[in-house]
Amino acid sequence: MKKAIIIAAALSVLPVISSAHMMSPGFQKHSVATPVFTTQYKLTNHYDHPAVYTVEVLNKDMSPAAGWRAEKLNYKLNPDSSAKVNLQFKVADETRKLIVCTTLVDTGKNQEKASIISRVCSRLMLISLR
Repeated sequence: MKKAIIIAAALSVLPVISSAHMMSPGFQKHSVATPVFTTQYKLTNHYDHPAVYTVEVLNKDMSPAAGWRAEKLNYKLNPDSSAKVNLQFKVADETRKLIVCTTLVDTGKNQEKASIISRVCSRLMLISLR
């Protein structure tokens, strides 16, 4: 009887867990010989409503990173749609360990502030060959 209750409770939570957004790839490691490196991520909205995401880049210690720029900072996506996120990074003389994140900020057609904020991050390592 206890197993049945535990299974029922777990199954009732699954639909909540499966709603989310996704960004890929999850990890990139590049050796770079140029002063600027460009990369692309795929951002996908798996929520059943429109959503707005913002892009940010952090250092390994989670402080805001410098030396990067995005083609766009905010992406409005319909349910089950994707966008390409293009980013450029200045390549330093030493290895840069960065965290690229997308964060849910608004939901719905009227772009209301999200009551639950989801953040998906990807690690990026740029190894300078200069």
